[in-house]
Amino acid sequence: MTDRHDRPGDLVGRFTSARGSAQEWDGLVRVEVDGTGDLLALDLDPRVMRYPAADLSAAIQSAFRAARAEVQAALQDQLAASPVRLPDGLGPLLDDVGFGTQRRLDDITAAAQQIADRLDRLG
Repeated sequence: MTDRHDRPGDLVGRFTSARGSAQEWDGLVRVEVDGTGDLLALDLDPRVMRYPAADLSAAIQSAFRAARAEVQAALQDQLAASPVRLPDGLGPLLDDVGFGTQRRLDDITAAAQQIADRLDRLG
């Protein structure tokens, strides 16, 4: 049986279900984010309204950065412990796509060089 996170489509689920949280000012400012960095919750104790707006903004930003760092570290650990595997056959298919793309880019580059050479001879 395969782990539910073995499929690339489940990678989105890993990120959206992961959570990180942090607080500032002894819990007066609390933030929760998911693995995509979306803000899920911002809880402000009414007492924070007594502080200058710039200080409150700095506290919110600090809590957000700490929550985001927490969830990013958790996701890195999770992905290291259980990496996403490509479905059978997808790796060679991607290699073929990459090779074909590179070949086309080489053709375009050669054609551009030929045009440049012709323009040099004309000018």
